[in-house]
Amino acid sequence: RVGIPSGFSQLGVTKADIEGWLDKALADPCAPCNPRTASRDEVRELYLEAL
Repeated sequence: RVGIPSGFSQLGVTKADIEGWLDKALADPCAPCNPRTASRDEVRELYLEAL
């Protein structure tokens, strides 16, 4: 084992933190370069899965 966290929750991130990240993620200048546009709900689900 190398001690790499297996999810955001091991770093102290909560569901409430994720809500604050959504606007920043969707406003990221790199977002338009993604091959597929993600909705707010899709980004939220991705973050929740990473908890």
